[in-house]
Amino acid sequence: MQLICGIDPGLAGGIAFLTEAGEFRAVCDMPIVTGTTGRKQIDGLGLAAILRRLPPVICTIERVGPRPGEGPTGAFAFGHGLGVIQGVLASLEVPYQFVQPAIWKRAAGIPAAASKGVSITVAKQLIPGAADHLFLKKHDGRAEALLIARHHLL
Repeated sequence: MQLICGIDPGLAGGIAFLTEAGEFRAVCDMPIVTGTTGRKQIDGLGLAAILRRLPPVICTIERVGPRPGEGPTGAFAFGHGLGVIQGVLASLEVPYQFVQPAIWKRAAGIPAAASKGVSITVAKQLIPGAADHLFLKKHDGRAEALLIARHHLL
């Protein structure tokens, strides 16, 4: 069975795995650690461990960019996190591609201005096997990762 991975990058993001038939396999929060500066950052070793346990044939990552009102430190940290994700995928020889948020959201039927909570509701409807893993408001990163993985299958 081959797995498709979807990643919603960022500290509140998620990593999701679906079969090529679109069946739910697993979902988890983005692993994070506290860096030497005291700031939280993506845990590359933790991400690698997840991807080794559930090796995907391809990974789709949400294409992210600078966010309005974000300062240079935050933007650098966010970009660094994306670089960690790409580095881990490359080192494990997992091919990856990017998808714009507007594209995967439109394909899932999520309106452009919808709140993050809508992603949880839609993911439960479109991927019913994942519902038990999407029970908290903070699980929006998991839900978005699932919908990003699902987008790859469309």
